[in-house]
Amino acid sequence: MGNAHPNRLLLAGIFMFGLLFSGLVRAEFQPFIEGAALPGDVTASAETAREKLVAEGFEVVGDYVPTEGVRVLVVTNDTLLDTAARSSRGGYGSVLSVALEQTENDTRVSYQHPQYVAHGYRLESDNEPVFQAMARALGATGYFGAEPISSTNLRTYQYAFGLETFEDPVDLGGFDSFNAADRQIASRADNGELGTELVYRVRIPGRDQVVYGVGMHTDDPNANGAALVEAVDVGAPRGYAFLPHPVLLDGSEAETLSLRFRMALFFPDLPMMGGDASFFKLRKAPDAINKLMLEVVGGEIEQEEQSSGGGFGTF
Repeated sequence: MGNAHPNRLLLAGIFMFGLLFSGLVRAEFQPFIEGAALPGDVTASAETAREKLVAEGFEVVGDYVPTEGVRVLVVTNDTLLDTAARSSRGGYGSVLSVALEQTENDTRVSYQHPQYVAHGYRLESDNEPVFQAMARALGATGYFGAEPISSTNLRTYQYAFGLETFEDPVDLGGFDSFNAADRQIASRADNGELGTELVYRVRIPGRDQVVYGVGMHTDDPNANGAALVEAVDVGAPRGYAFLPHPVLLDGSEAETLSLRFRMALFFPDLPMMGGDASFFKLRKAPDAINKLMLEVVGGEIEQEEQSSGGGFGTF
């Protein structure tokens, strides 16, 4: 027993040295981290991943299938919740998504980079302890999704001049009270007729703030989560950990992040036009998703804002 603590320190030091050597710990960040692949199909791999995450102190608050052969787990823990409670509109950063993508030989594992999320959502933390815990649970064999971006640039991220930033959310309307809003959004988000699914609901401790994860399964590819990812990302592992789409209730007011900010944040290297993958393919998606989220939330909007245009590609 007397040697347990020194041994843990030694193992932690070796672990962090390995991350430093691999380039995963640095002053610049990429959106997604690839974990260690798991043997077997996506169903068995999801259960293995769940066990590993729980063993590292995470709670799995969401689990859904955006498309065949893909499973997305959504997790939180005490550190993420504490940071969210100390951050303005911190609910967006209270959860992280883990994607499991079945291939011919195994299941590829990837997850949102906790530090990238912390800076992109302007949290009062850099999420380093969460990064370490995720890496212990799922492995960290590399990162992908974009060229590295500095924390400073992430905290002021804007894809192009005139487009939305984190400070330009989409107004989804107001309610008479927080409790009434919470009940309505949770109920309406899980609506097969709209083509949506309530993947998670997380209450931020000590605050009248809730974040909801909305799975989008509509027939319209502009408002279908898997279709959005597949339109801009090719080859496993894809950025399925971008899903699901968040809605934030803060007090009695509901909002969501503009796709022109959030999609660009997690796929920042995609060109505006040209090639097999570009934001031009998503030119109708921002308005389609805003319309869907307005239907999901059903809040009262005092003055409807005019659309900014045709979305990605024309603005």
